[in-house]
Amino acid sequence: MWNLPSKQLAYVSFYYFFIIFWVACIFYDLFNDVVTGFTFGYVFALLYFIARTRQVIQDLEDFNDYESED
Repeated sequence: MWNLPSKQLAYVSFYYFFIIFWVACIFYDLFNDVVTGFTFGYVFALLYFIARTRQVIQDLEDFNDYESED
């Protein structure tokens, strides 16, 4: 699934960090009963980062496939 070089995996780790960060923010708000507009923003940011991570991984895999054909 992820046949990416370590340099590209380091790049993708940025997205994984923020996915974990947004989940932590959401759970913090839920456990402390302080659900506000920011909480909904965190949810939308989480969904965006999940979608973006999938796209970045696909783009990097396509790039590697292109590089290996040369």
